[in-house]
Amino acid sequence: MRLLRRLLAIMLLATSCATMAGDIVKAPDLGAFYSPLSSGGSFTYANSFVAPDSGAVSGLGFWLRGGASELQFKVFGSIGGNSSLGPDSSNVLASTGVLPGQVYNDLTFVGITSGIASGLLVAGQTYWFAATTVGLGGTGEYTAGGHTQNSGGIVDNGTFRYSNDPTGAVFGGMNFTPEMAFSVSVVPESSRTGTLALGLGLVGLLAARRRSGDGKPPKIR
Repeated sequence: MRLLRRLLAIMLLATSCATMAGDIVKAPDLGAFYSPLSSGGSFTYANSFVAPDSGAVSGLGFWLRGGASELQFKVFGSIGGNSSLGPDSSNVLASTGVLPGQVYNDLTFVGITSGIASGLLVAGQTYWFAATTVGLGGTGEYTAGGHTQNSGGIVDNGTFRYSNDPTGAVFGGMNFTPEMAFSVSVVPESSRTGTLALGLGLVGLLAARRRSGDGKPPKIR
């Protein structure tokens, strides 16, 4: 029983470590903003980031004020796999559901950690966080917070892009600083795989001990 308790404690610790995510947080720190993001103006804002881990997206966040258009947060790949060519809105690697239009009186962080459909990102590769109104309803323009490039200990030369195209396929000009303020969390695939392997190993160890008699309780004489 003592061995079993120890093994369960190890499993719980490993599971908690597996749920820890690699985070990119580019918080607003300039007092600078981008606008208008809406269903009738700039339809998509996108900003590049380098994936901190290989794994699935577990959280997406964005700083907003004003608004009332419906939104979605997404992660795009790059056109032709080349980040200098900008975001590829047809290559969606992660997406939230549709967020209902709301009005934020002050700059407010809107974070989503559930209901995210995601494929796997690769550590060290460049992707694009996007806030988009393409194909959605509601009215009212949002203003998005800005982030100083390479500040906050994040050095990846992130780039801001926007799309005034109703299909969200064509991105116009770019800006290096400020970037757009946003956050992306990734659950490392290696952690999940390691937890599974540890669990299987512990099950095997318990089975072996039972066969050898080591796992049996002491006899009462």
